[in-house]
Amino acid sequence: MTPNRARILSSLIICIAYIVTFYYDVTVGSRLYLVGNFLAMPYMIQNKLWDMVALLTFFIVFGIPKAFGI
Repeated sequence: MTPNRARILSSLIICIAYIVTFYYDVTVGSRLYLVGNFLAMPYMIQNKLWDMVALLTFFIVFGIPKAFGI
């Protein structure tokens, strides 16, 4: 999968993750959110968007405890 397609898929997954988190299950929603952030990372690195890489890393680090119950 190309980084651009992964970025588009990432956006869709993140939108779905918000709906799942708010209406169904926080754990599943936060796991989807992590997947979406990981999918967006290669595009951001390829295009040298270092501010977004830092922001996504921040979200990933703080999302892991919620996703895995740590």
